[in-house]
Amino acid sequence: MFPTVLRIGNLHIYSYGVMLFISFVLGIAVVEHRAKKFGVDPKKVTDLALWVLLAVVVGSRLFYVAFHWQEFSNDLVGIIAFWRGGLAGLMFYGGFIGGIIAGVLFVRLNKLPVRKLMDAVTPAIMLGEGFTRIGCFLNGCCFGVPTSGACGMVFPSHSPAGATFLGQTIHPTQLYSSAAGFLLFLFALWLERRHLKPGVLSAIMLVLYSFFRFGIDFVRYYENSANFWGNQIVSLALAAVGVALLILFLRWPGKDASTSSGTRR
Repeated sequence: MFPTVLRIGNLHIYSYGVMLFISFVLGIAVVEHRAKKFGVDPKKVTDLALWVLLAVVVGSRLFYVAFHWQEFSNDLVGIIAFWRGGLAGLMFYGGFIGGIIAGVLFVRLNKLPVRKLMDAVTPAIMLGEGFTRIGCFLNGCCFGVPTSGACGMVFPSHSPAGATFLGQTIHPTQLYSSAAGFLLFLFALWLERRHLKPGVLSAIMLVLYSFFRFGIDFVRYYENSANFWGNQIVSLALAAVGVALLILFLRWPGKDASTSSGTRR
């Protein structure tokens, strides 16, 4: 594992942070390239990305703290020190929910076409998942449980995975998630060629990812059952939201009205 890419004195550049940065930059590039196709001002996309990035970091940190409160009960300052442990103290679903909330607020305030923007952004989110999970693999976090299967790996003892399961073969769930992110990215690009109604693409991808996450968590290691069931409940809830949105968007008129009154794109 390579949790630290570079050390300059007391400055440590972590592999997880590097992959998170790559996913963010590529995500912005992908959405800006697609923005005009969906009737969205590319400059607005950059502003949206900055708001969402901040919300993702805050949301993922708060979600982690909520499920690992015992680590912070005597160290409240540690709650905001999200850089400790190579940015391992973050949870995807917290960032996902935080990003959605920030995105919805930004869209409403700027009167952007909601469903079209959702479809423009969704492939970039899947691409970001692919790169970010590589960071998890390099850091040795978000690992799986022991397995005797051919896909199993032995992690070095200095990594969180290797320290937890010393010398044991475990599921590299980070790579499973990374592969799923890249495949869902490609599938989203293929799916949008089917000329779906606005919003349908994003709803389908939300359902697919939620079901994937629900399934993979059965082979992923969690410190306790509360963390496991908390994630499973969120997965099922998001899948239900995705199904509800899919039904709603399929019944919605084909053209996506802007949130501004009387404006259509």
